[in-house]
Amino acid sequence: MTNGKKDILIIMGRYLPGYKDGGPVRSIQNLVDYLGEEYNFRILTCDRDHGDTQAYPNIKVNDWNHIGNAQVYYVPPKGFGYKIIRTLTNQADLVYVCGCFNDYAINTLLLKRLGMIKKPVVVAAMGLFSPMEFKLKYRKKKLFTTIFNLTGMFKNIYWSATTQMEVQEINQQIKIRNNYFIAEDLPRKVDNEIIIKPKEVGKLKVVWISRIAPKKNLLGAIKILQHVKSQIEFTIYGPVHVPEYWNMCLEELNKLPANIEWRYEGDVESELVVASLKKHHVFLFPTLGENYGHVIQEALSAGCAAVISDQTPWECFEENGFGHIFSVNEVTKFIEVIENYAEMEQMQYQIVSFKAFNYVKDKSIKASNNTGYRKIFNVFH
Repeated sequence: MTNGKKDILIIMGRYLPGYKDGGPVRSIQNLVDYLGEEYNFRILTCDRDHGDTQAYPNIKVNDWNHIGNAQVYYVPPKGFGYKIIRTLTNQADLVYVCGCFNDYAINTLLLKRLGMIKKPVVVAAMGLFSPMEFKLKYRKKKLFTTIFNLTGMFKNIYWSATTQMEVQEINQQIKIRNNYFIAEDLPRKVDNEIIIKPKEVGKLKVVWISRIAPKKNLLGAIKILQHVKSQIEFTIYGPVHVPEYWNMCLEELNKLPANIEWRYEGDVESELVVASLKKHHVFLFPTLGENYGHVIQEALSAGCAAVISDQTPWECFEENGFGHIFSVNEVTKFIEVIENYAEMEQMQYQIVSFKAFNYVKDKSIKASNNTGYRKIFNVFH
């Protein structure tokens, strides 16, 4: 404990200034932004972003760096050795590990099992046990969980889940009893800027932003727009994680009718996401599964109406007047609401935009005041 505050060591694959991993980086950045005055956050992470061959510029590797409200220790790829993990964990009051299938997580769990880490270890599920996510590399993950269950590697640890549903998903693979906490992901902080968006009847600016990978279902969004008759400007943001999938998307993009004008804007740095979204009217996101969906929160905070799938924890959009939630198979409904938004005039749309912004601002205040992370960090003495 330093300066009367608990020292929390977070071990994760990537952190700032990286952004290509999307949700996990955003989750921890939001946690540090909100609670960095209450706890001493130290983060052990890789020195480069997803797919990069070079370390971030202007950082010290194998040493501490002051990043926002946290101290960050960067190591090169495969640098999560037993020695550094053991050293840093024993300097902390609590260890928070993001995920359990990576080298850093496996090494931490092994050290804990062997009694070389004395401090409490909490493993964040990070959505990895959702049916859709667990299917990816299923054999490897099933073998891993089976061996770790048999050898008692999960015996003396705690789990962090975002919902009760995620607890049930973890429990399908790993038997857990009372050794879990529920801490919903904290949203990005929302500014107070009033957002005014020009809007012409019959025209609509639609945006999709995420990692370009099958789970995020860009292909589904494109196929919805193939049937829309209004004048649409469709903008795609995000890193290409699965090149073969992006090629499939390009094939369908080239089939879009003349009334749909599309462009791909590539990666967006995390701090520029909301500013980029403010240029658009509707966030179209028929995702196949989200543990939280930071991009949904970010789109709403940018004053966008949101038209999303029912595979996220978000709900009550239609009742609150700023969006719609459908099954991914309800393509006709997606098409109808896109057409409806296109037909809106400025004032009608602006009311929707204000409702989106105000809803997510209130939600972010409540989430930070009632966060389950404090329970995790304060329960151990």
